[in-house]
Amino acid sequence: MSEILTTTFYSSYLKLDWNYDLYLPDGFSTNKKYNLILMFHGLYGNHTNFLDRNRIDSQPILDQLIEKTNKPVLVAFVDGFNSFYIDSLIGMKMESAIIDELIPYLRGQYNLSQISIGGISMGGYGASRLALKYPEQFRDAMLISPAVWQINDVPDVIYKSIHAFQDNKENWNNDVYRKLFPTSYLSQENRKVNFFIESSQLDEIVPINSVNRFINQLKKNNNNLVVTEDEYGGHNWNYWQKAIKQGYGWLINNLPA
Repeated sequence: MSEILTTTFYSSYLKLDWNYDLYLPDGFSTNKKYNLILMFHGLYGNHTNFLDRNRIDSQPILDQLIEKTNKPVLVAFVDGFNSFYIDSLIGMKMESAIIDELIPYLRGQYNLSQISIGGISMGGYGASRLALKYPEQFRDAMLISPAVWQINDVPDVIYKSIHAFQDNKENWNNDVYRKLFPTSYLSQENRKVNFFIESSQLDEIVPINSVNRFINQLKKNNNNLVVTEDEYGGHNWNYWQKAIKQGYGWLINNLPA
């Protein structure tokens, strides 16, 4: 029977006891080697969103996929606050905490092989950015409704309320946003990163045109892409509950046996 481990460790970058949940597959053994998936939640959420029956109930989905594929995997659900998973100039150093602390910590605790990454909305932004910036760390990235806004598509409420892309003068700076945008890291080295991207044409928060521009940039870089553009849904839990099943399936199928 699979298990969800709810735990914490101290992050010197974040200066707090950092919560995360870890999915351990049925038959887990410290003597076995496992692949790992890091999952990033969306804006205004937390790491428990992926283990909530009213949002995304990941455990039974993962159980079924592992039974079907015979590819047991560990899944870490990361608490990213509202950080966009970057190192903010003034705020959280979430990127450094993940790359320099969380991943080495998990490798020290468990016998890990390959690491994949995924996320919804803000988490999709973070997953795509880290995968492209650190292609030596991640081979596969699963993005559901990724918040990869073109500048003109950023909603007013995001401009006014989010401080991740701040400078010393304003809470949102377009130059900072452009500099940190995931595709600013495109290179020959990260062409090997594979992407699964699923979004809704009816998404009212992240327009499908923004997502498609992002996809076109990945295509120009010759990244391997699996893209699904749904005619139903929106930017909500009902949609993500359906989309995440395909995303998890793609990640696990791509893992080596």
